[in-house]
Amino acid sequence: MREIRLTRDFLRKPVNSLIMMLCIVIIFEAVSWSAAYASKILKVENAGGILFYVGRFLRSMVIPESISVYITVTLIDYYHKFRGINSVKNDWPSIGHYELKFLPVISLSFLVFNPITQTVRFFLEQFPAYTLNNYIQDYILHTYSWRTYFQYIFPIILIGYIALNISLLKDFLQQRKQAQEKAEAEAAEASQKALALSTIFTPKPVESTTTYLAHLKGKNTFGELDFPVNDAYFFTIEDRFYYAELPKGRYMVVKTLNDLETELDPNQFFRIKRDYIVNRDAVLNYAYWENGKYIVRLNTPGRYEIVVPRARMQEFREWLQKTSPPDRASDALYASPHLN
Repeated sequence: MREIRLTRDFLRKPVNSLIMMLCIVIIFEAVSWSAAYASKILKVENAGGILFYVGRFLRSMVIPESISVYITVTLIDYYHKFRGINSVKNDWPSIGHYELKFLPVISLSFLVFNPITQTVRFFLEQFPAYTLNNYIQDYILHTYSWRTYFQYIFPIILIGYIALNISLLKDFLQQRKQAQEKAEAEAAEASQKALALSTIFTPKPVESTTTYLAHLKGKNTFGELDFPVNDAYFFTIEDRFYYAELPKGRYMVVKTLNDLETELDPNQFFRIKRDYIVNRDAVLNYAYWENGKYIVRLNTPGRYEIVVPRARMQEFREWLQKTSPPDRASDALYASPHLN
């Protein structure tokens, strides 16, 4: 993903600002109670009890400063619109440059939210004894000072950048999820098309008069199956267990590859490697690979490939040429440009 499209869904929802503010307040209170327990107990006693302390804390801190956070986050959102910032490149220098653009907005947001925050605090703290002089002197003029500004600057920058980065991270994760879902859908569609266009595996029926092995019993985690041996794409061994790969799935069989090699029709099955016996009807083509080795491709849904050494490959080619029925399209096996 080369760039992140900025939807700003997180910044646009006021409830997110409130939740973020409550989390910060809870953390702040927990730390302050741990660091200055005696002082906090004294404040609770001076307030008249825990309920009065909580009420004063809500009126003086939580509710007014929620206004400060909401206004700051809203300014960040509107600054995106003002500057036309709709996306950011997905690399660290671009993200760093993107975030630096908002430092002046966050730093100066105090000038916007302070009169509103202080007005709300005035109405909550001074109820019902409101006086205009008290409001102007203590809650407006007195708060427009460097001392008050520097009390706000660090927490408001911290909160502003937390909101900005949460919004950015949310957009990134959402777009990555959409990209993954799109890629999976395209892969599934391509797989379906490939299966539809591929040659259908049609096993040769086993003649009832043959002296070779005609049927086997297989077993997997779902149950057992009696199947004609010609239904198998190939037989193999993994972790000392022997398996038949069928259109219906992989089934474990009791016969070893040595047993199968002697009991299966040699015109139909060939032991291409120590750990593989392949069905002639499942062979799609082969091609030179590297270091004197070949790849034999089978006509399974996933185009199963077996790497075969040159010495065994020569015998395999002779087997195909000697026993290949005249009506089979053996020319397709020589379609690869690396066979000579």
